[in-house]
Amino acid sequence: MDVNALVKKVTGGAQGAHGTLSTVMGMVGGQDHAGFNNLLSSLTSGGLGDQVKSWVSTGANQVISSQQVASWLGNDKLNQVAHSVGLSPNEVADHLAKELPAFVDKLTPHGSVPDQAGLESVAGQIVGE
Repeated sequence: MDVNALVKKVTGGAQGAHGTLSTVMGMVGGQDHAGFNNLLSSLTSGGLGDQVKSWVSTGANQVISSQQVASWLGNDKLNQVAHSVGLSPNEVADHLAKELPAFVDKLTPHGSVPDQAGLESVAGQIVGE
């Protein structure tokens, strides 16, 4: 699965958001199925479990604030991502607060986290749109 192409497609190709989400995916466990699961686990253990459940489910997506994103990542990781993508920490948190719900929602269209083959299929459909 080409997560960089997928992230670009899901986020509308905005370079700042694309770089931010890809960088975070790499930091929390990789840019593949395991990385996606690690992202969800990290968000859940970081106090955003209710929001993650709403993004995965078929219902409405709960929003998160940039402050919640900053708290989840912590100052060190937030600054590391900001430096990597050339944005301020506040811009990184803002991008992630906007992009994470849609990203997770689009990769879980049936209300559950797909297995590796299912995730690749969903990713291929999104990238191929």
